Amino acid sequence: MTVKEPAPLVMANVGWHLSLGATEVHVYLDDPEDPVADQLMVVEGVNVIRCDEDHWARMNVRKADGRQTRRQGVNATDAYRRTAADWIIHLDADEFLMPERPVSQLISEYARKDRFLRIQPWERTYLNEGTPMSIFEGGFRVPYLGKLQNDEETFWRSTRFLTKGLTGHSAGKALMPTRQGWRIGIHSPREEDRRLQGDYVPEMALLHFDGMTPLHWMLKVLRYAHLPRDMIEGMLGGHRREQVLMARHRAKVPGGLLKFHNRLKVTDGGLRARLDARDMFVDAPFEPADQIAAQLGYMPDLSVEGFDAMLRERAGGLLDRLK
Repeated sequence: MTVKEPAPLVMANVGWHLSLGATEVHVYLDDPEDPVADQLMVVEGVNVIRCDEDHWARMNVRKADGRQTRRQGVNATDAYRRTAADWIIHLDADEFLMPERPVSQLISEYARKDRFLRIQPWERTYLNEGTPMSIFEGGFRVPYLGKLQNDEETFWRSTRFLTKGLTGHSAGKALMPTRQGWRIGIHSPREEDRRLQGDYVPEMALLHFDGMTPLHWMLKVLRYAHLPRDMIEGMLGGHRREQVLMARHRAKVPGGLLKFHNRLKVTDGGLRARLDARDMFVDAPFEPADQIAAQLGYMPDLSVEGFDAMLRERAGGLLDRLK
């Protein structure tokens, strides 16, 4: 993963995936001075890469010219080429694999020659508008496969801000066999210019939080919302562009952006009933604390209060745009 997030989230992500049996974790620090490096380097199995000027020169990329997704893809391909593992997956810090059985067993059962395994995303949703107690609190929305008729009957006025019912991505992530000579994208690998085919693994989900707290999500959209409209439309597409354009307006009203967040991220009783009718909701709490602590030897501060305090410290002028 390529990260620039509060240290507790980075460490929690690393600890969780080591607990699932990962033999290697490659963490590319988008900020080469990120202090989380010191915590990561003492964890067995973690390879820390500081994305400084020398790193980008080796990758033949100018950071100033590269979008975040471009940097992520370059780094993922670098990890793919250097790893000694047989399978690898590119994740964001707010994505956690949730297998029903050991990952090695699932790979053995579902893998086919020259194909990758696609892991379906489940996106966290809050069940009420109150302040969450944990950054992992809530249930999960499941995207529908194929085309669902009458989206607006399910999501009403929120439809244009969602993709298959999710605020983030619906494509999931690719678990890929190594040593294939592939180029790694954010969601799928490619072989030269050929799109490769993947197979869904029904016994494993990708828990995507798309904002570990309401403030985390709001800061994500605010990073784009201050840009001129033509730049927003050039950089973003579809539902994410619509979110950012709406956020520009809602942030000018006291409490407006939080209300917009809740409109998209909270599943109330009526919406839950509609999602249940289409098998698009999972009420399965994610409680990874014991596994993370067992791997790291301690438990990072994953309280909402602590996490948001770190976000405010890092946010700079972005918070000035919130009313």
